[in-house]
Amino acid sequence: MMNFPNIMGITSGAAFLLGFLLIAHPRKINAAANKYLGLFIITLGLAMLEIPLFYQNFHIKHPKIFELIGLVRFLTAPLLYISILYFTSLEKKFDRKILWHFLPFVIFLVFRFPFFITGKNIEFSYEAGRIVFFILRTALPLQAVIYWYLSFRKLQHHLKNIHQFSSATEQIDLFWLKNFLLVLILIVAAWINLIFFNLDSLIEFTPFIYLLSIFFLAYFSLQQKEVFDFNTTELNELSDIKIDKKENPKRVSENRLNELDKKLQLLMNLEKLYLENDLSLPKLAQSMDASCNETSFVINELYGDNFYNFINKFRVEEAKILLLSGKYNQLNILGIAYESGFNSKTTFNTTFKKHTGFSPTDFVKKNTILEKNEI
Repeated sequence: MMNFPNIMGITSGAAFLLGFLLIAHPRKINAAANKYLGLFIITLGLAMLEIPLFYQNFHIKHPKIFELIGLVRFLTAPLLYISILYFTSLEKKFDRKILWHFLPFVIFLVFRFPFFITGKNIEFSYEAGRIVFFILRTALPLQAVIYWYLSFRKLQHHLKNIHQFSSATEQIDLFWLKNFLLVLILIVAAWINLIFFNLDSLIEFTPFIYLLSIFFLAYFSLQQKEVFDFNTTELNELSDIKIDKKENPKRVSENRLNELDKKLQLLMNLEKLYLENDLSLPKLAQSMDASCNETSFVINELYGDNFYNFINKFRVEEAKILLLSGKYNQLNILGIAYESGFNSKTTFNTTFKKHTGFSPTDFVKKNTILEKNEI
């Protein structure tokens, strides 16, 4: 326990450094999202700093500053959620609605305002004091749990949404952020233990859990890719796409639908546009002389699928041809994946097995055995 405040101090310093790096991200990507993520990390660092400050009797020497640091924790969970909102939204503009997420912080700040003026706490009757103490003790953990759930659900929806316009999601699926939320469960559990249970066995590992989580987030967040790498016109078009048929059941007339379908079949079957590794819905729409909305509707309406699955079905068929040709002896599995239009071996293997029931290697073995039996 002697090293507990020292390690928490180091972790806090690492959090501050990461926070400032994210706010002024060197690659200038996902700018709004990274600013809020950086602020989240800084407030997390302040929460961790409370422990070494407490051991230095900072709460006695500067009680008002220490109290303010404690109140800042009410900003931590909302800042993470707002960051994820920006990571997963096509809209780049500031939305005033997000200010409502800071209401709990404002309420508790107003509640503690007399303390900042007079240095004295508000006096309550015994019963009222118990109620106030219960609210103060449970409000922050409850807020953390609620926002964790909202954040995780938002990331789940994100993966579904990007399948509507991207054929390669490895770099933009925010899987690293989803994993961080899972790591965050450990942080929240360790923190709740400090508040309510004080289990020594868990307290001993708490600073290391915090430190490793900061390193984890630093590693992935500093090498992230732009999630929505489109120009303003394309972003506006993608924002207008209506997936639910009930919202807009007749987006395209019957004649226009047939015309676009013919163009789509030509691009897929003859020009093999799906072989472009970075193919996106806006690129396909441009090749079809159509809007993103129209192109999405053709794929949804006529083929009953989203853009991601539609394109990757063609890629799987191409891969099957390559695997059974002489190219299999010239290229490894990764080479076949790239030749088929896939961006990674992992996605290739997963998608291939989803559509064929076999891994690429097993598919080759199976067909080799069948050929020998025919002979």
